[in-house]
Amino acid sequence: MKIINISNRLPISLQENEIGIRLKNSSGGLVSAVESLRVGENKLDWVGIADFTEEEWLKGKEIYSGNFNLHPIFIEDKLNSLYYNGFANSVFWPLFHYFPSFVEYKKNYFDAYLEVNKQIAEQIYSLIDPDDLVWIHDYHLIPLVSYLRKLAPTIKIGFFLHIPFPSYELIRILPKECRNTLAMSLLGADLIGFHTYDYLQHFATTVQMIAGIQHKNFEVQYEGRIIKMEAFPISIDFDKFHDAYDHPQVTIERNKIKELYSGKKILFSVDRLDYTKGIIYRLKGYANFIEKNPEWKEKIIFILIAVPSRDSISKYAERKVIIEKLIAHINGKYGNYKWSPIVYQYGSVDFVQLVGLYTSCDIALISPIRDGMNLVAKEFVASRKDKLGVLLLSDMTGSAKELMEALLFNPLDEIEISHAINRALNMPEDEQEKRIARMQRQIKNNNVFNWSNNFIKEMKKIKLVPNVSKQLNEKDNHCLFQKYKNAKKCLFLLDYDGTLSEIKSHPNLAFPTEILFTVIRQLCNNPKNDLAIISGRRKESLEKWFGDIPLTLIAEHGMSVKKGAHWENLATESLQWKQDVKIIMERFSENCALTFVEEKNSSLSWHYRNADAEVGFAQSRELIHLLNNYLISNNLTILDGNKVVEVRPFKANKGNAIKETFDFKQYDFCICLGDDKTDEDMFEVVNYHKGITIKVGKEYSLAQYCIHNVSQVLSLLSLLGEGNK
Repeated sequence: MKIINISNRLPISLQENEIGIRLKNSSGGLVSAVESLRVGENKLDWVGIADFTEEEWLKGKEIYSGNFNLHPIFIEDKLNSLYYNGFANSVFWPLFHYFPSFVEYKKNYFDAYLEVNKQIAEQIYSLIDPDDLVWIHDYHLIPLVSYLRKLAPTIKIGFFLHIPFPSYELIRILPKECRNTLAMSLLGADLIGFHTYDYLQHFATTVQMIAGIQHKNFEVQYEGRIIKMEAFPISIDFDKFHDAYDHPQVTIERNKIKELYSGKKILFSVDRLDYTKGIIYRLKGYANFIEKNPEWKEKIIFILIAVPSRDSISKYAERKVIIEKLIAHINGKYGNYKWSPIVYQYGSVDFVQLVGLYTSCDIALISPIRDGMNLVAKEFVASRKDKLGVLLLSDMTGSAKELMEALLFNPLDEIEISHAINRALNMPEDEQEKRIARMQRQIKNNNVFNWSNNFIKEMKKIKLVPNVSKQLNEKDNHCLFQKYKNAKKCLFLLDYDGTLSEIKSHPNLAFPTEILFTVIRQLCNNPKNDLAIISGRRKESLEKWFGDIPLTLIAEHGMSVKKGAHWENLATESLQWKQDVKIIMERFSENCALTFVEEKNSSLSWHYRNADAEVGFAQSRELIHLLNNYLISNNLTILDGNKVVEVRPFKANKGNAIKETFDFKQYDFCICLGDDKTDEDMFEVVNYHKGITIKVGKEYSLAQYCIHNVSQVLSLLSLLGEGNK
């Protein structure tokens, strides 16, 4: 088994000069995390787009001595630029970081994005063996997931998104083809990882709104597979930064900085120069602090390191000019010939310099407007072996979910930033020590190696067998018949619409046929059989049709049950919500032709089965989105069904209903048939009790078997009804 890691870049770079080829290894956290996965015979392969030529690679690969089998992908320069700068970093990057006005979507950008991902898939397909684990990273390579799934349907694919996943309200501004590609491509993975549960929830909502696929416990069924979504907060190599505190070169660097700024408090920031990092608001917040606290003039210094990033993209170049003008303005307004409030460097720093700055500063100011995680915050905390220093952290970062002992603030609020700086400067050392110690424990216990190993452990749990219901054939029918014939006590659990009766244009038209009555009575006349019809129908309809037959009736997906002479309510929630929801649904019916509202005792349904398919689906997305927000504090379930949107009490669940109604231990034969999403809860329960589950239709299901239509259901039940004559 190989672990094949795929990212936009390789963990090395090559440069050729007059002396020859120079190879430089990357020392980033992802490289260390993936290296830690080497266990036993596992091989580690790394695929990425080369930033060097094929000729340079032929010369340089002989001198590479790292821990990976490298597989560079060579993309033509113009195509690569359109893919990387044109689409990935001018569409997904700003949109995912909540900068929709910065999105520069062009069709040729998107085409290039797809083409590069397709080329990567085709070039690495021959590398992949059936038992390999493929781990794909980040927003550059989203379509690669689906391309690889089509080429190699049975391999295990994991995907991790290293940036935020935004609200569906932002995703929906993308052109339809683009947003559909985003959602559906990722469903080619078996495991999809995000930094936080917020991002995970946004993705799950996006999939439902685009594809009508609802998750259950953050798992979805798609194309016969179960796709798991999970939060894996990325971290750092804690020991690397913690132990660096005592490194002689770091000690020298730290002492130099402290001596240079002796008598002054040091405020420190380091970021890539990116509009998502909130540098402008950070500077304005610092200026406000100096303005409101003049006693700190000449007693504080703000060291700001801006690392060059994506200079070829106009928004980044513009940002650099704005930032440098603002720095000059602040230094000119508040500084003097002895003191500049801000020390600014546009350029990179090496590891020794970075840790020297981390460990010499009094305050680390980290204020991204949006950030998937932000590892700078964790690096600062880990490096403080002296347990001193204060972390000021934007509450818009993923790391804010973990580093709760930091002073959190809104990165867009200059006044709040100013107050946070003031609070940090006045924080007693014993409080600093307590906060740093608690955050260090969290980072140490959840380091980058745990992150990568936990992700791979989850991937290894994935079952390769697709979750496809087996077509019920003649042999299966014979086995089923024999099990029934030999059984002493049998339970039949039957859905109604789509299972016992054909779906009609309106529910009121789906009357039971004489054939159905004959089959039902035949089964009920056998004393060894218990039979239940579990339907979304109102109890009045079920009573009218089947009330004189000795069977169990469960209405409205489990709200009411009749087992004997009388109906009982299984759930007794307040129904005050119904009036307002009905008004909302009726408005949607007015706007969308051939749709209608069906009211039941405890639930409401908006049907769009007769509407234009595209228009009806689009309106159902709007309705679901509205109801999700409107009913957020109510104990209700919004079912995204087969051309129906239904609102019902949370406890109204066919699975819960049969668990409460029947003691499965007394049956040695149990069969359950259903046709839509509401029946999946039943299938799950019956599968657990080792019964037989059958899906009516071709859709993917938890059911063990599937059959084509209602006619086949009635034939099967008739066969069983005659089995013990």
